[in-house]
Amino acid sequence: MLHAPNMNKIIVFLCFTTLLFTSCYNDADDEITVEGIWKLTAYNVSDGFDINNDGIASVNLLDEIPCTNNETLVFESKGVVTSNQTFNPSIEIGLVNSTSDSYIFNVICDEEGSIGYATNFTLNANEIFINDNIATISGNKLSRVFADAIKIYNEDFTEVVATKDVTLVYMKR
Repeated sequence: MLHAPNMNKIIVFLCFTTLLFTSCYNDADDEITVEGIWKLTAYNVSDGFDINNDGIASVNLLDEIPCTNNETLVFESKGVVTSNQTFNPSIEIGLVNSTSDSYIFNVICDEEGSIGYATNFTLNANEIFINDNIATISGNKLSRVFADAIKIYNEDFTEVVATKDVTLVYMKR
């Protein structure tokens, strides 16, 4: 027959073991689901720019340009992602000669028509492979990085002097 102090230890041990296995099981059971509608909420560039000349530079170019953003990605359970309202402004950035932080901007919003596409995607853990691009999911946030997508020209726009990556951030609706 077990004494009460030993019985308490066994009960505590069993409770702890049950809790441990239950929490491990739940973590393994939580699967990332990408299906649904994802809205573009940020068009991020490192260091940011003050394109609208309000005295405040922002890394999110959506805060700096007057273009309408209606971009969504729609992920279907069949492994297809579509977008009918691709956000595709033309942003030209020129570095003022003999400076390292003064720029000229030319923004053209593509408000007429839309660029759409449908393609396959695959999901592997928290990464989504869309064509040749990898997106990552963290909670309800999906991020896609496009290397060297922003070109910075010299002042007369005849030569590319630098490039910047663009990170598109989508939030699930």
